[in-house]
Amino acid sequence: MNILAFNDTKSSSTFETRKKAINAIINLGWSYIKTCGYYHTSRTSVYRWVKKYKNNPCDESIALLSHKPKTVHPNAYNNELIQRILNKHKRCPEKTKFEIWCEFQSSNDRFKPSYMTILRAFRRNNEEFMYKTNKKKKHDKPYNTPKMPGEKWQVDVKYVPKECKAPNLNGKFYQYTILDEFSRKRFLYFTNEHSMYETVKALDKAIPFFGYVPKQIQTDNGFEFSDRAKRDKKSKTSRKYNNILEKFLIEKGINHHFIRPRTPEHNGKVERSHRIDQEQFYRYLNFYSFADLKAQGKKWMTKYNNKPRFVLGFKSPNQKELEGFKAIYQNTGEIRCLKCFTSIVN
Repeated sequence: MNILAFNDTKSSSTFETRKKAINAIINLGWSYIKTCGYYHTSRTSVYRWVKKYKNNPCDESIALLSHKPKTVHPNAYNNELIQRILNKHKRCPEKTKFEIWCEFQSSNDRFKPSYMTILRAFRRNNEEFMYKTNKKKKHDKPYNTPKMPGEKWQVDVKYVPKECKAPNLNGKFYQYTILDEFSRKRFLYFTNEHSMYETVKALDKAIPFFGYVPKQIQTDNGFEFSDRAKRDKKSKTSRKYNNILEKFLIEKGINHHFIRPRTPEHNGKVERSHRIDQEQFYRYLNFYSFADLKAQGKKWMTKYNNKPRFVLGFKSPNQKELEGFKAIYQNTGEIRCLKCFTSIVN
């Protein structure tokens, strides 16, 4: 007999409530109506408890039993199929639950579990993933995400963790991330210098990678993107002419939008991509030179841009970008990206 704990709070009546109700009727002479009102239970339940206790006067007869079905549902997956789901995570721990689901859907296997089945399999088998999500902040104001690619890029810098580099490798390394808001497609630029000069170089290399010049970029207020804090001061070293980043943006015809200070969630898409970098790339990265970092980073960038994303409707950033370019061509006849000319027209 599968008996639950006596202090089970999920049940409508605990073991102690049953025992006291039976004692009130048998030993104290209470009526059923008074007992039901005092212990907040139904009359049929009290009748059933008293009948069980009279037939077998022991605590086990009125103990809480499991509500789990004794027969398995005919459509339920067996243990062998559930183990196949768990083995995919054991073989490749950096894979997310969504990626595991995509693998099953894209394969020729007859076994195609739903996304909720995969979540339930990991939850019931106590499979731990790398990070537990923090409590999300509430944002009431809507954010206007561009409807087409090339409208806005989010740009940010991430420090490469020092734990990833070889012990004899000195210096710091940085990752410039340039993300298109519509498609979430990214360009990664690795450098050993954190300055406005490197920001210009990263943007200059991102334009041929994407195949177009964006209308706007969005950044935080770091010194690698702005020197307004220094220029606002009235001193002999302050200047009024444009810096190298402003000159570059004016030359390319790009508008520069700064987010609110100390509010990184306004650059949420690129910040979320940095979290994915930390979970699936830097957690397993070991590099022995700057060239090695750039080579591994380039492979990761290609993998990221071809991975399906839940937020993109189960499409990869490359697929989402091409879908946007085709929509622009069909509506306006404009070919925004010459790199994708053949794919857009066909």
